[in-house]
This record gives sequence, structure tokens and C-alpha cells, in this order.
Amino acid sequence: MSIDFTCQKCEASFELEAQDLIEGTEKIICPHCDTKAPANLSEDFVAALTEMRAQIATLSKKYFAVTLALEAEELEDDLDDDDDDEEESEEDDDVDEDDDDEESEDDEDYDDEAEDEEQDR
Repeated sequence: MSIDFTCQKCEASFELEAQDLIEGTEKIICPHCDTKAPANLSEDFVAALTEMRAQIATLSKKYFAVTLALEAEELEDDLDDDDDDEEESEEDDDVDEDDDDEESEDDEDYDDEAEDEEQDR
């Protein structure tokens, strides 16, 4: 499986084999201007590529043949949507935490009242 890259710096295109990236015999480096992907990003990309390849192999053996084409522009729109969803989710979490605090305070008050009644008996 080959992967086509276009350098953002010099706009040149180049191709790398996924297997070479996975084996570590190739790095994500533009052959025209020597721009390199950061090590942590490259490692994450190779890990995701390895996992995706394993999942496709399993799916293909048992259920479906898979052909895959990804365009970075399509993914950017999806990532922007996911970021918006995460921000909304974090805001919802903040509200939920406040509700939990109120409930636990109410429970404590109830427990105190029950203890007072037992002492009065």
C-alpha cells in the first residue's frame, strides 16, 4: 500500500510504502526540500497505520474486501466538527459535576437529620 504525500513547504509530491514506514526503513521526509514530520507525529501516524492495516486485514479475511482512499481536506473538516463536539461535551460535563455536588450535599443533610432522629430516641 503506497501513501502519497504533498509537502506543505515546497508543494512537491512524493510517495512512501506503508510497509516501509511500519518497518522503520523509511521516514516521512520530503525528498525535495528535506522537511521532516516531527518524531512524535510520525510515531503516532505509524502506530495508527499499523492498527488500521491489522483491522482491515481481519475485516477482509472474514467479511469484506476493503479499498480505502483518504484525502487530508476531508479529514480536516471532520476534525473541526469533532473539536466542536468535544467542547460542547466538556461544557456538559461541567454542568453535571455541579449537579453531583448538590446531590451529595443533600444526601449529607439527610444523613445528619437521620442521625439526629436516632439520638432523640
